[in-house]
Amino acid sequence: MKTNKYKILVLSDLGKASENELKNAASLASMIDGEISLFHVKNPADVVKRDNQLSAVRTINSTYVSTEKQIEALIKPISEKYKTKIQGTFTVGNVKEEINKHIKTYNPDIIVLGQRKKSFRLIGDSIRQHVLKNFDGTVIIASQEQVLEPNQELSLGMLNDFGTPLKLNLAEELLDKTNQPLKFFKVAKDGNAQTTETVPANKKVVEYVFEQGDNVINNMSRYLSKSKVDVLLLDREAKQNNFAKNALNKFNVPLVLTGKTQFKLQ
Repeated sequence: MKTNKYKILVLSDLGKASENELKNAASLASMIDGEISLFHVKNPADVVKRDNQLSAVRTINSTYVSTEKQIEALIKPISEKYKTKIQGTFTVGNVKEEINKHIKTYNPDIIVLGQRKKSFRLIGDSIRQHVLKNFDGTVIIASQEQVLEPNQELSLGMLNDFGTPLKLNLAEELLDKTNQPLKFFKVAKDGNAQTTETVPANKKVVEYVFEQGDNVINNMSRYLSKSKVDVLLLDREAKQNNFAKNALNKFNVPLVLTGKTQFKLQ
């Protein structure tokens, strides 16, 4: 178990789904004793529309003031409701470079991203792809619709086809918060599903096995909803990475993606 506070970084575009994404992060933080840094970056080209230097400076200054107020209005009620420390930071600059610098400065244990949106992209690369490529820690893809509550007993699921990330500190913390069965979602290969490994002896397990096929992602998505899974764990380093990428876009529950190297089973 982790003995110090988890540092959770929320990368936000301040769009319509930002409130629910931050609520999910705050709920998680309250469960596992974490603190949150919300970070937002604006591309200069989206702020300055004119070539006049004086006008550009005024526009940037105005943008800082208005955006800081927007972030404060977003953070304050959620911080008070969930009793979680949330710090908001905003800057204007190259999105990729500014994210890299903030990650290096804040040194988070967990990064929270929203589900993919066409508007929140880097040139030639999405924010999510950039973070998954460059950050070795745990990444959470927050649902735009499903909101976790801090006092609820979680229903945890896991894609066993992607390994067994139960040695992840965060997974252990979450498992300790619930008495509900751990739900495994497996894809059968040649008529056989992978075996369940290293499940704590005191945890009940419910398995859902799906036949390999074109509709397996959609079928899993429907069963995730029917079985009321609150959080789904998966290993982003597993060999079936194309399957995982499709799952990220289809599954409308908070997803916990294990880190690249530090959470391998021993």
